[in-house]
Amino acid sequence: MNNFTLNNTIKSIVLSIFEEEGPLAKVFWPESLNEAARLTIAMKTISLLMGDSVYQNGDDKSINYFGILPFPDLKLNGLTYFFLIADEEARGNAKAATITVLIDEENKSFFHENMKYLRVIIDKAATEIQETKDLKKYNKIMDNIKNLLLDFCKELKEPLSTKRKIKIIFAGLDRAGKTSFLLAIKRKYSEIIKTLPTKGVERTDEKIFDEQNSQMSIWDLGGQKKYRDRYLEQSKIYLYNVDLMFYIIDVQDSKKRLLESLEFLNTIIGSMKSLEEYPPIVVCLNKYDPDIVRSEKINKDIEYFTEEINRIADNFFVKIFKTSIFDYWSLISAYSYGLSQLSPNREFFRKQLKHFAEKTNADSILLLNENGIILSNYSRDEISRRVFEISAPYFKELYNTFKEFKLLQKDYIISSGIASENKNIVFKKIKVERYDLYLLLFVDQYKGIEKIEEFLPNFSKILNELINTYI
Repeated sequence: MNNFTLNNTIKSIVLSIFEEEGPLAKVFWPESLNEAARLTIAMKTISLLMGDSVYQNGDDKSINYFGILPFPDLKLNGLTYFFLIADEEARGNAKAATITVLIDEENKSFFHENMKYLRVIIDKAATEIQETKDLKKYNKIMDNIKNLLLDFCKELKEPLSTKRKIKIIFAGLDRAGKTSFLLAIKRKYSEIIKTLPTKGVERTDEKIFDEQNSQMSIWDLGGQKKYRDRYLEQSKIYLYNVDLMFYIIDVQDSKKRLLESLEFLNTIIGSMKSLEEYPPIVVCLNKYDPDIVRSEKINKDIEYFTEEINRIADNFFVKIFKTSIFDYWSLISAYSYGLSQLSPNREFFRKQLKHFAEKTNADSILLLNENGIILSNYSRDEISRRVFEISAPYFKELYNTFKEFKLLQKDYIISSGIASENKNIVFKKIKVERYDLYLLLFVDQYKGIEKIEEFLPNFSKILNELINTYI
C-alpha cells in the first residue's frame, strides 16, 4: 500500500488474519507502522472478538460484526469489522479476520458521523477478501479502501467535533403518552400527574453515563395537529439528522385516532425517505396497562396495527413494544433497546455476554448501568428471557434497599427457587473503569456461582475495553 495522508484523519488501515502462529497483520498502511503496533492491533481486534469460538463451518459468512475499539497505548481508536474466511485446513474450517481503520483518539466522532459510508466500503472489501486466498489480491483490495477513503476525506469540509451528536425524537399524536413515557423512565411519577400537552418541541439532554463521548438530545414533539403539520412542512429542521425515533401510539384510543396515528407515522416515514434519513424506529404500543392485557378487542387491534406498521415501515428497521407506565420493565426494555441501536459496539457486547454465559453455565445475562438502562443482554431461550423480564427491576430495587440499610456483606444477592429448583438468579455489582455496572444472571445452582467469580476478572477487563465507546 502506498503512503498517503488522509487530511491527517486516517492514521492506519490494517487487515489482520488469525494464522497458525496467531493473529497477524497481513496487509497494513503505512508501511512504516512498527511491528509492535501491528501485533497490538491484530491481537486486540481478533482475540478480543473471537473469544473461545471454534467455527465449524467456514462457508457461514453470517458471523460478522462492526465495532469501535480503543487503542490507548497507540493513542488511536479503531473501527473494526470482524468476519470469517473459509479455509478447510484451519481450525473450525475458517480463519477469523478483521479490517481496522484507525484514527486519533480525539477524532473518534469521525466514525459515528460517517458510519454508513464506512460500513459499506469495509463490508464490500471483506466480501472480496472472503472470495480469495491470494495475498496480492488482499493488497489490491486494501489499496482500494485506501483510495476510497482518500477521496472521501478530501470532500470533508466541516472540522471534526470532539463529541458525537445524537438526535432522538419522540413522535405521535397528542395524549399518546410521549412525555409521560420519558418521565416514567426517570421515575418522576409525581410530575406525570402535572403533565400538560407539549406545545411545539421540548428538548432535553440524555446520558447513559456521566462521562460519555456523545451529546444526546431528545426532541419531544408535541402531537397536536398544528404542530404535526409544522414538523412535516419544516422536515429539514425536525426530521433531519435523526439517529433514533420512538413513535408512541395510544392503544386505548378510538379507532379513528388510531388510524390517524398510523397515517402520521406513514407520512413521517415518507418525509424521512425524501431526506434520505433511515434511523431505527422503536414503536411503542402504549397504555397497554395491566388491567387490559386480556382485552380481546385491544389485542385484536394490536395484531392489526402491528401488521400495518410493518407494512408501511418499508426499508426502515422497526421494533415494536407493548408499553405502560404501570409496567416499568416494559418502558425500560423499549427505551434501552432503542438506545442500544445507537451503539456501534452492541454486537461486541452481546458476543461477550454469550461467551460469559457459556463459561458460567448461565441461561441468561443482563448488563445494566446505574440507572437501570439495559446495555446488553443474552438469553439461550425464550423462557429464560421472560424470567428476566419479570425479575430484573425487582432485583435492582432489592439490591439498592439492602445496600442502603447495610445488609449486604458482598456486592451481590442470590435468589433460588425461581423457575427451577436447580437454578439461581444472581444480581451482582461490578466495577468497569469508573462506572458501576450490574449483572443479572440466571445460572445453574451448583456450577454457575463459583464460575462467575472465576471468569469475572477477564470479563470485566474486556468490558473495560468496550465501555468507553458504547455511545
